[in-house]
Amino acid sequence: MSFCQDRDLLCIEPIVYLSGDAVGRQLVVGGDGAIGGTTFTSAGSDFVSSGVEAGMVLCTYDTIPAEGRVWEILSVDSATTLTISVLRVDVDAPPVAPPAGTGLSFYVRSFGPQIHSVSATLAEKLRQLAEVAGIASADFADSVQLRVTTAHGALAGVFLARADNARPHDANWIKAEFHRAEFLRCQDQLRLAVDVDGDGLAEQTRTLGNVYLKRV
Repeated sequence: MSFCQDRDLLCIEPIVYLSGDAVGRQLVVGGDGAIGGTTFTSAGSDFVSSGVEAGMVLCTYDTIPAEGRVWEILSVDSATTLTISVLRVDVDAPPVAPPAGTGLSFYVRSFGPQIHSVSATLAEKLRQLAEVAGIASADFADSVQLRVTTAHGALAGVFLARADNARPHDANWIKAEFHRAEFLRCQDQLRLAVDVDGDGLAEQTRTLGNVYLKRV
């Protein structure tokens, strides 16, 4: 279970997809990319077997990766074709076509493990609340707040990993602490609202910030 996608991290910190460190999983790399409308193609790639999925991030560049551009992947249409878009504020908004181009260098990078780890922590807290409220985890409904909370938690882990052996004033430490604080702040504001009779009104509301995990 993942409560957010790479595109949610991209909304907050595009730099983690353009940097050249090894923290993220680089799923596919190539130099024959072409963009036409919202279609990205690479004859030499196999996006399906590489594990590329909707919600991940495609980076394209001419010569320097750090000066490239990032696009959200809307769908994997075949082994060689993706549907992409300029990053949208609303996931339900229509796709926005990037500038056309050919002979593009590119890669797909994902922070899936970090997202999954944070999602698992939040899922356990939700499970504890759900048991008290008498509902099943399958009844959970996604929310923007939950996605943002998860994204900050994942980014805290990403920047902490990037700051390994860095000096205390390194910007990565500062970023890691910022996102950790945001993760806790957003988590304290999360509410589990239970609509028992399906009338659109919550009969029960519980605060996620009041649940703490304890190792036993």
